[in-house]
Amino acid sequence: MAKSIVFGIAAVSMLCAFGARADDFYQPGFQPGYGPGFAGAEAGGEIGAAIGGTGNVSPTGAGGGLYAGYNLQNGPLVGGVEGDAILGAISGSGQGGTLKQNWLSSLRVRGGWAFGNVLAYGTIGPAWATSSFQQNGFDFDKSLHGYTVGIGGEVALTRTITARAEIRHYDFGAATYYMPGGPLKMSTGNNMLLVGVGAHF
Repeated sequence: MAKSIVFGIAAVSMLCAFGARADDFYQPGFQPGYGPGFAGAEAGGEIGAAIGGTGNVSPTGAGGGLYAGYNLQNGPLVGGVEGDAILGAISGSGQGGTLKQNWLSSLRVRGGWAFGNVLAYGTIGPAWATSSFQQNGFDFDKSLHGYTVGIGGEVALTRTITARAEIRHYDFGAATYYMPGGPLKMSTGNNMLLVGVGAHF
């Protein structure tokens, strides 16, 4: 987890450094005195990498998907809701087999503070995933549900286009997979480093 947080802070720092030079090409803002504004509907694409987890299995791999949401803004304060869905090739070894996660989705609240054209934010909400545990040629599929929490940074590149980086932890608790040798119970959480580009409407 510590390694994941370091990667996340580094990604957010790079976005902030880039945002400090973005004044040359973004349009005048929606929020006078607070940059281009982050209010309104937003949708975009994201790619990410699973960089370890918690419990019996530490998944790694990559994925990509779409996100959409709506924000309200009052001065530098920004808050809203957002959902996303990620298709991935994420897997990890443990308990004598391999755990795979193909779909990750979430519905979250998001809130933060805008520093000009840079938004620093936190996010939390329920999450879902599909999973399959494979052992000795036998597969057991199971749907997972839990929550996700993360921190991130978003930069307004133009009046309508933004880029973001986010570190997010998924916690699906303990899941039981029924195998020929008996039931196996394991923790199935993971950490994702995500980057994306979106448009405001």
